[in-house]
Amino acid sequence: MDRSFLISIGIAAISCVVEAYCARLKNPIWGGIIPLLVLAASIYILATGRIAFRLTSFIIFLFLNLVLWEGWITSREKYKKKQKAELDKMKAQDLDDSKEKESLKEK
Repeated sequence: MDRSFLISIGIAAISCVVEAYCARLKNPIWGGIIPLLVLAASIYILATGRIAFRLTSFIIFLFLNLVLWEGWITSREKYKKKQKAELDKMKAQDLDDSKEKESLKEK
């Protein structure tokens, strides 16, 4: 295998790991930075002719972008579910605390 190909695979793997971590952060913008950069780079590469615009190259760039955006969307949905579960847990705890206070006042 070509050395530049292996370096490209390594960079892609690292960026996917970083993107997955950033997408789980509170602010959704952090997780969207890498997919936006990849989208912009894909458009630039195909528009300037750095890679010949063929159906296969278009499909490869499309697949790459779809995978990154799908990962970002999935991570955001997981974050929202986790946040909602924590909020529901806190509400349940508050209800239990208020019931205990009322029972103590009655005694």
